[in-house]
Amino acid sequence: NGRVSDTAESVIFPLPTANAGEDKNICQNEKIQLGDKPEIGNKYSWLPTTDLDNPSIANPNASPKNSAQYILTVTSEHGCIAYDTVLVTVGNNVAKVSNDTTICSSTSIQLLASGGAKYTWSPSTGLSDSTIENPIATPSSKTTYKVLVSSGTCEDSAFVTITVNPQPSAKAGQDKTLCIGASTEIGEAAQVGFTYQWQPTTGLDDATKANPTASPTSTTQYILTVSGSGGCTASDKIGRASC
Repeated sequence: NGRVSDTAESVIFPLPTANAGEDKNICQNEKIQLGDKPEIGNKYSWLPTTDLDNPSIANPNASPKNSAQYILTVTSEHGCIAYDTVLVTVGNNVAKVSNDTTICSSTSIQLLASGGAKYTWSPSTGLSDSTIENPIATPSSKTTYKVLVSSGTCEDSAFVTITVNPQPSAKAGQDKTLCIGASTEIGEAAQVGFTYQWQPTTGLDDATKANPTASPTSTTQYILTVSGSGGCTASDKIGRASC
């Protein structure tokens, strides 16, 4: 009935601390630091290793091209393991804007930008509102507008050029009364850079002049159309009577 006893000691080692950091939001082509300061004796490993400058340290720099979740594994000197994860969301902030276009002076065109939550146009000259995505533009001369598109800290910009062509004026002249066989000049002096067309051509010495000589044989209403570059046009009419 003898009895023998013995003792054994069990040592419980603590788990290491795994801190991948708070979830992050970054912009395209930016980098962000993950994790925290290292603790002596621990080993660190990150997965996936894509776009990390060093996946074997506690706090690597990440520059993902697309949103990604990174898993941190921390192993202590005693083989104890802890895990943590961090989500890095990459903002896709790409500014888009209307195509370059041409307008006539004193006319307007609506611009349109997209790609973000906030819009800032410059210069603001000639714009109905420089803080919206679709302002009305009425520039007095050729202007290149820049739109800054942002979402949070992410920004991108785009440009649109509005070319302004001069708006012609059409002056057919005052209504006149003529005797049969008489002639009179209609219209006024030509403006440089514009073309002229009268309708009808009946009774005119040259229907493409700014101020032709009219010799109608009956009451006639002449309509003048003046055209400039970029499709800018203007019209006027004159009534003419013969007796």
